[in-house]
Amino acid sequence: MNKTLLALLLVIACSLSLSGCIRPYQPDIQQGNIINNSDLREIRYGMSKAEVLFILGTPMVIDPFNEQRWDYFYSKRNQRKSQTSQRLITAQFDGDKLVKLEGDVDLSNVQNLEPSTEDKQHGGTVITQPTQKEKGLLNRLGIFKKKNR
Repeated sequence: MNKTLLALLLVIACSLSLSGCIRPYQPDIQQGNIINNSDLREIRYGMSKAEVLFILGTPMVIDPFNEQRWDYFYSKRNQRKSQTSQRLITAQFDGDKLVKLEGDVDLSNVQNLEPSTEDKQHGGTVITQPTQKEKGLLNRLGIFKKKNR
């Protein structure tokens, strides 16, 4: 066999075997209403539909046969870990007033819910230390460093 043909076959074989090792980036998939524990803490029995709508947003499902039941569903698929987390909250109304709240989380003691991961990711201000290095060798050595007054 020709040396160039052998080298070409070796390069093709190596590139094909290495192409299976490369995994493209896949973003996490979020579907439905983000249900934060901080939002659930604001829910009170006796609230009107408009107030619940303002706090939790538009429900994922409003049953056409039972308009007194709203279902809020949230699903997050972590592509890196191949895990899916889900939350389902069902609000039941009597006329225009909230009478029952059911779901995956313990809603009997809504006021004491711990902050959820969605609360930590989407709410609040995170204060961090600056990561940018000072410019210039003499500034980093402290020779010409400006003093805070």
